[in-house]
Amino acid sequence: MNIDTMQSSVALVVDDHDAVRHALCDRIKASFGQLQLREAGSVNEALKIVDAEKVDIVLMDIHMPGMDGIDGTRRVLEHSPHTSVIVVSIFDDVSHRAAASKAGASAYVCKRSIHRELIPTFESLMNCGHLNGQRGQGQLENLSV
Repeated sequence: MNIDTMQSSVALVVDDHDAVRHALCDRIKASFGQLQLREAGSVNEALKIVDAEKVDIVLMDIHMPGMDGIDGTRRVLEHSPHTSVIVVSIFDDVSHRAAASKAGASAYVCKRSIHRELIPTFESLMNCGHLNGQRGQGQLENLSV
């Protein structure tokens, strides 16, 4: 991944808890300082951002008031098919992973293992060509059920 690609790439973190959202942004920024980060506290806010600019990767919490992250993933991909979505959840079971996969998510990261899986998942998406509108083929292994 070259620095020019990273500087022009945008990631969006969607979580209704401000502290969690800020912590996720800090973690991503520490590893990918050149990546442009956006934040949204709801799916509706996220859709406004996705409609306003090209977003390469969305980190989407699964459990939010109003529209949840599964429906949010579907909606983001309807608005922006080139975007890759990483679903984040406290749930680590087959049914949630299957729902995320069916919605079109590129990856699924359980919050219990986020410290060890988030950055490698971002790196995998970037290395598979998920930045700058070149959504890679298929999904990452961590989404498989």
